[in-house]
Amino acid sequence: MPSDIYGQPSNRYEMFLPIMFAETRLKSQYAGGFKLHITVATEQAEPLARVILPVLERIHHKVVLPGGHYARLNEGNERGKFITIYPGPAAPSQHVLDAIDPLLLQLRAQGIRPGPVPTTRQSNHAEAEIRVGHSGLVRTYWAENYRTT
Repeated sequence: MPSDIYGQPSNRYEMFLPIMFAETRLKSQYAGGFKLHITVATEQAEPLARVILPVLERIHHKVVLPGGHYARLNEGNERGKFITIYPGPAAPSQHVLDAIDPLLLQLRAQGIRPGPVPTTRQSNHAEAEIRVGHSGLVRTYWAENYRTT
């Protein structure tokens, strides 16, 4: 197990196989709500993570681990879902978006590009998630139950 995940202490996370992602030990207080996905070009995932993960320190999220796992994820139905955030209903979700979108806009100005557009499981991956914010790097959809979607 790595000692850090994009500069964040690995003891804050649980590791999962075979997708190879890390999810915070801190879980959402909400059973469901909005899911926010940050999508980024595969080769630019690490610099984005090093900026965004510290902001998400106290927010339930998961991130694809380094080592080529995001490139493999982008070959399937879960493409574009580099960081998944579980903020809950509208107000907390907006608060998270307000915290990360200005940083993502700065990254865009530095050349960071969006990755594949995530699609929803509810549509059997036929419909794109809704773009939110101004950076072009965040997509969302409503999940009735965080545990099953």
